[in-house]
Amino acid sequence: MCAGHAVAAPKEQLYGKGPNTAFEAGWPLRVNPPNRLAALNGEALQALFAKKPVWIEPAAEGAGLPKAVVKFGFFHDPADLLQKHPIMAMVLGKEGKLVFERYQFGTTAQSLFDSQSIAKTLTALSIGVAIQQDSSIDLNAKMAEMVPKLKGSPIGEASLRQTLQMQCGHAFKWLDDGAESSAAQYAKTRFAAADKGSRDLYQYFKELPANTPGKTFAYDPHCTEALSMLITQKTGMPLRNFFEQTVWKKMGATSKSAWLSPTRNPELTSGPSAFYATLTDYAILANTMVNGGVSNGQAVIPARWLESMQTDTVAVGKSENENFARYGYQVWVRHDKPDSWFAGLGNYGQRFYLDPKNNSFMVIFALDFDHIKDSDKFWEWFRTTPMDKL
Repeated sequence: MCAGHAVAAPKEQLYGKGPNTAFEAGWPLRVNPPNRLAALNGEALQALFAKKPVWIEPAAEGAGLPKAVVKFGFFHDPADLLQKHPIMAMVLGKEGKLVFERYQFGTTAQSLFDSQSIAKTLTALSIGVAIQQDSSIDLNAKMAEMVPKLKGSPIGEASLRQTLQMQCGHAFKWLDDGAESSAAQYAKTRFAAADKGSRDLYQYFKELPANTPGKTFAYDPHCTEALSMLITQKTGMPLRNFFEQTVWKKMGATSKSAWLSPTRNPELTSGPSAFYATLTDYAILANTMVNGGVSNGQAVIPARWLESMQTDTVAVGKSENENFARYGYQVWVRHDKPDSWFAGLGNYGQRFYLDPKNNSFMVIFALDFDHIKDSDKFWEWFRTTPMDKL
């Protein structure tokens, strides 16, 4: 197992290196260079949200995964990915053990990495736990039947299953005629200051353009936000607190994490994004997911739900994602072949790769997308190679 820092980080002249890099408050944080490093490594989070009610507590006696000493060969050395690409941190796990862990750009084991859209997968995990606890949460029921405040919104007409699969009845486009993408505009709606464009989300959802639920796949943060609304409606608490109690602490998280709330709806948690945690705890979560939902011998996530997340899928067109052919419950699924695997994907190259069949995972936090082709190639080798062959 490896740990430490690369001597010279790729593109550090663009992104900076080490602590005290530039950051700027945005919605919630600006992520364009030179502010991207501090936005994605948790530095800006700590400065701007330290005393705000966004924090998630770890387990009382959390512990990281055991480590295995592995000497990777010349042709398959994960360290090469960090030497070539602006990757802040990377961890590999197989058979319940960490086999590689590395940090650069001044990040450490204490850094709280922004998951970006990997948070969507965490929201789906919470839905699975909530269904196990509450039989009134029905995959085939309309969202408005379970969340009365969604009545009058097109998403209210979608079923929970359609909402999980990003076919939630909202005519969403990533790009439109404005200077910002639709997703960026929605981020402003959620996170801007009260006088800078934020909206009450329940009212805003009533104004969304409609599409036929279940007809069109669109990678739509509004769908995931509705899932967060469902958690709050059914549990009486923000998604952040439900996730803390039912998943994070039970799996044995070792450090504080954070999950931000929309400006006008502090009773909610931003289901599509804005979750921050250490690499150690992301690794524990990934291992729990590839281990049938079990951590330290304790069932945390229902195994049948994890299976459904990656098998109850819809087709994804090449225009939406050229690397993943299917989409499940807030996860990307590589294809529908028996040796498939699934993933949470985040903007700027965040990757949460999971292969339960081979009990393997790979987590990467990056500063741009440049590493994807090389990382995918390495992952295909790593996930299918037995521990004693690494």
